[in-house]
Amino acid sequence: MNSEEKGKEEMEEESTSQIDFADMDWSYYSDTYGIKGQIKEQVDDFIVKELASHDTGEEGEHLVIKLRKQNMTTMNAVDKLSKMLHISRNRIGYAGNKDKRAVTEQYISVQGVEEEEVRNVYTDEFDIEVVGKGGKIGLGNLSANRFEITVRDLKLPENDIKERSQKIVDELDGKMPNYFGDQRFGSTRPVTHQVGHHILKGDFEEAVWTYIAKPYDEEYKSIRKVREDLWETREVEGAAERFPEKFQYEKTLLYHLTKNPEDYQGAIKRLPEGLQTLFIHAYQSWIFNKTLSRLIEEGWYQEEYDIPLVGYKTEFNDNKPDQIMQEVLEEEGIERDDFRLSEMPELRSEGSLRRSFADFRNFNIIKATEDDLNMAKNKMTVSFDLPKGCYATVFLREIMKN
Repeated sequence: MNSEEKGKEEMEEESTSQIDFADMDWSYYSDTYGIKGQIKEQVDDFIVKELASHDTGEEGEHLVIKLRKQNMTTMNAVDKLSKMLHISRNRIGYAGNKDKRAVTEQYISVQGVEEEEVRNVYTDEFDIEVVGKGGKIGLGNLSANRFEITVRDLKLPENDIKERSQKIVDELDGKMPNYFGDQRFGSTRPVTHQVGHHILKGDFEEAVWTYIAKPYDEEYKSIRKVREDLWETREVEGAAERFPEKFQYEKTLLYHLTKNPEDYQGAIKRLPEGLQTLFIHAYQSWIFNKTLSRLIEEGWYQEEYDIPLVGYKTEFNDNKPDQIMQEVLEEEGIERDDFRLSEMPELRSEGSLRRSFADFRNFNIIKATEDDLNMAKNKMTVSFDLPKGCYATVFLREIMKN
């Protein structure tokens, strides 16, 4: 950890870094009491398909491929496919990350690979289908996502489930708070934004150990025990072998520290570039959510307004959203200039904007019926469309209000 001054100055520095990151109780926009319930009890309870069109034909540097996966992040699927094709993952483009615990369908592009090579990829972890040839796929290629989601473990009668859900949707009137979903921060272990906070403060040691070892009750007991021990001891030797194979990023950090003790910044640089960037983006998302939540709590609503995703080029105006965001940053001991990341300039962020409220369309209650997984409970299956970058869990959060 970075050396600090003794006495009062040290205590003040420590107090600004001890942020309560567990609080994700964002304000609701609708007032009607929710239906409660649980989602993602089964992988196929959560289905998402990209609504995107790609110009494909027989020409182009990239193969356009439809990727179907379940119980796997987009990043992991891309990593595995790049290894199977023996190419850099930078040659694979995609429009957005899809949920891990879900059945998802999206388009990816692969540069400099023949169709026959893709057809020779055999795996039971995901399905791929060549659509044609075209340009590289990125964020601009996605217009919306279509969701079909089952909410289970509902205590209400079937008719009450439908009526209350529809009442909330009518109350929202086609708009929802455009929060980032919990998965942005880590659904089971919400540490991604915490790592970003420590990187912004230049505390790379705390960033590494937060990612590796900070324990949360929601994890499996065996993994939680490993993290709890490491959180206390911070003993690197032999620690990588204590994690199962799927915890590849924890292992990467620990292997680096075994060979290069105290090189915490170097350890972070061993992680995939996309994950390093995500740490900073997740923290920007955290600030955005806290700002929007306070605005909603105070009755603020401007559906067309863009709230900053703060960076070093963000300019604050004399309006309520910017005033609230400045308060949040001050509370967390972060300044705009911290996003220059002088020690890791490859991660610097000048900032951008995000719409405060998002549209949802085509909401439909497909069915409400007896829950086959939970005795004496009911379930409801709904479908709806959301623009790119918006979270289905945020929309359902208004309906469920757990």
